[in-house]
Amino acid sequence: MHSRQLARSIAACSLIAAAIVLFDACGGTDATSPQTPLIPPGTAQAPLASADVQGAGGVSVTTKAIPEGYFDANISVHVVNARPSTTYIVQRAPEVGRALGSDGVCQRALGLAPWSSADPAAPAFISFILPGETAPVQLTTSASGEGSVTFEFKVPAVPTGTRFDVMFRLLNDQAAPTSVFQSSCFTVTVL
Repeated sequence: MHSRQLARSIAACSLIAAAIVLFDACGGTDATSPQTPLIPPGTAQAPLASADVQGAGGVSVTTKAIPEGYFDANISVHVVNARPSTTYIVQRAPEVGRALGSDGVCQRALGLAPWSSADPAAPAFISFILPGETAPVQLTTSASGEGSVTFEFKVPAVPTGTRFDVMFRLLNDQAAPTSVFQSSCFTVTVL
């Protein structure tokens, strides 16, 4: 039952995120609207939406070319109108090294084929754990429900030139989340 509810939340978040993109594309801001961007600046970006609150936001991944020739990126996440004074765990569902890994669909996050028993086991979403840390990367909202986090993330196993789809999500509790933000699917290129 819990997995059905989570699947419905994921589907609802994807629809909300698509609506945000359409709203923004149609000139969804005016001169009286706050000019704080919901989606942080970056190379690859996606909106974040929530099914449980009126919140919104965005995520950006800006890859950097490094001499070692592997994935190195600055990742920024921003939310508004989230639950006040709440800590969210930042997670991602990357499609690296899989069939259709950069087709723009995000099969891993959505539990769609070609993810099968023939593929190595992998959870849909995984938390960001930075080197030397034991706790996942977190974003804590203010009393007004706004929050941001920016961090650098490196993965030596992902070489330069790799393209992969990814979805992000924020959970207020990893075991039994009651508040979830989820991004739309977007593609990242390793420089």
